[in-house]
Amino acid sequence: MSESRDPAGDSTTTNNMGEVREAEHQGAAVKAALGANIGVAIAKLLAAFFTGSSAMLSESVHSIADCSNEIVLMVGGRFSKRKTDGDHPFGLYRAKYLASFVATLLFFVGGFFSTSEAVKKLVAISADPALRDVNRMELLVAFIVVVISACLEGFGLHQSIKEANERMERTNTPRMGVFHFWRHTKSAELASVIMEDTLALIGLAFAGLGIGLAILLDDEIFDALGGLMVGLVLIVGSLFLAFKSGSLLIGEAVDSDTRGKIVEAGSTAPGVERLLNMQTVHMSEDDILLCVKVQTSKLDRDYDVETVDKIEKAVRTALPWYNFEIYVEPDIYSAKHVHA
Repeated sequence: MSESRDPAGDSTTTNNMGEVREAEHQGAAVKAALGANIGVAIAKLLAAFFTGSSAMLSESVHSIADCSNEIVLMVGGRFSKRKTDGDHPFGLYRAKYLASFVATLLFFVGGFFSTSEAVKKLVAISADPALRDVNRMELLVAFIVVVISACLEGFGLHQSIKEANERMERTNTPRMGVFHFWRHTKSAELASVIMEDTLALIGLAFAGLGIGLAILLDDEIFDALGGLMVGLVLIVGSLFLAFKSGSLLIGEAVDSDTRGKIVEAGSTAPGVERLLNMQTVHMSEDDILLCVKVQTSKLDRDYDVETVDKIEKAVRTALPWYNFEIYVEPDIYSAKHVHA
């Protein structure tokens, strides 16, 4: 089996171009979301403290969980850039995926706390109907904070979608919807931020609805129900994020479009008679481990080495936005091979 990080003179340049592009885009959405969420969390905490709104308390916890998640993602991103050691021969890239998975636990804890606080308030209201009385002025302040927060979260989601579109353009990926992109992206940071911003808007909608109904109907129970719904949104969102980040941490193959480009580049390289088998795994969003079995035109060792170099160069040229760790093994076709 042959492996090379720089099989041809221009491969290093190609990989460096990919690293520069990755550095330019790395964590932009996370930083933007963190900056917005810090301000939103402070505003919500103050509103929750002065108004006693259950929905606003849940939203405060939601924003604190968002901030914590983004800090964990940034730490994971920095750690993944460290130089590898003998214990991690393929690099520390997947520290990002581990950080994303840890962040989902914070999300779940925030949702559990919000839900429990809302349930306590509902139980208290049921025991003492006098607690249903509403201070409309205080809740009006909370409602205004919800509206302002929704504008900021909407801007954050817009920035995340913008980065997703830039990512698709940068990698020549066919345009797709946000949900489809979220399902298939290999960027743990971008997937987390898109989900967080989406859940934030859904949570704010429930909080605003609860506070609004409490003001209109003069009944505090609607505010408590709004807080309960925000907590449940957090819990459900944490399960979705856990599934996504867990799948990335275990190891996902490249998408079908990227796989097709690799197959085309490898099978059409000079000297390749047949592509026998291929396995891929994303080590990070832009770093791919590629293992290929090929049947060459001649079973001559020197010729095989030359063909392997051509395969590696063809793959890197076809997908210059990725950094590849490539292993190629010349072989002869047999029934046990799964044709790529």
